[in-house]
Amino acid sequence: MRKILAIMVFIFAFSGIAQAEPVHIRFGILPVIDTLPLQVGVQDRLFEKHGIDMELIQFASALERDTAMQAGQLDGYFGDLVATYLLINQGVPMRIALTSWRTTPGFPMFGIALSPANKDLDFAAMKGRTLGLSKSSVMEFLADKMEQQLGADSRHFSLLEIKKIPIRLQMLMTNQLDSALLPEPLLSLARLKGGGQLATAEQLNVPLTVLCLHDSYFADNAESYGKFIAAYKEAVQRLHDTPEKYRSLMAQTCRIPKPLMAEFPMYPYPMPSLPSAVELDEVQTWMVAKGLLTSKVPDETALSPILP
Repeated sequence: MRKILAIMVFIFAFSGIAQAEPVHIRFGILPVIDTLPLQVGVQDRLFEKHGIDMELIQFASALERDTAMQAGQLDGYFGDLVATYLLINQGVPMRIALTSWRTTPGFPMFGIALSPANKDLDFAAMKGRTLGLSKSSVMEFLADKMEQQLGADSRHFSLLEIKKIPIRLQMLMTNQLDSALLPEPLLSLARLKGGGQLATAEQLNVPLTVLCLHDSYFADNAESYGKFIAAYKEAVQRLHDTPEKYRSLMAQTCRIPKPLMAEFPMYPYPMPSLPSAVELDEVQTWMVAKGLLTSKVPDETALSPILP
């Protein structure tokens, strides 16, 4: 009888250990401001607290990140909606888990920077001049949106494809480009080094970047997804409550240039939510018009089946 009881105790103990096994997630990121809540979640062991073994894998470029996602080397990734729809359309089994950043007045994430030679020109005077960006990407989507917001058609600038952002910034500051679409903190750095700023995306009211997870994390009543969301919420709340505590982490992981470190703003990251159907349709309509998609991806395919 004692032997049977001992065996039962062992079985129950073993099953308890198995249930406590953390969910491993290999998550692809870029060294950008939008990913700070993920960094906080790892540093403060919030993912670990909620049963997630989060491995953040940093890539030097979006192309490298997307290639890893296509090859099945990642379980999730940070990216923009244009890149996300391209991956889903190519058969990558993933869903949008949450919006990591949406345009927020007072906190520009992207903007059109002017070269030192053109820093005092207004929008009308920039007609026909070069705008460096990455075509067929979220940057071109934002450029079109900003042109509309400023009351011009999509032919206002002469678009010049320069995929690598550091090269784009260098060409801007040496007056080889009239203007360039840049993310923060490079937008601020361009101003600091003598350039100008024509417009930003902060008033557009669109979801800019998202976090995505492999389809498998939405199985079994989306238990793994729920753990991921719980940890992420805590990270965002900590950034809201004590933002300055994470300034050094932001400088280190988001590549804030040294001259900007002390005063660069701590961004108010949104609590987890999903993009709306209207917002998703706008992005896909643009992608279809640009020939990036032949047809729209249904929301039932692209979105988490439950709200975060």
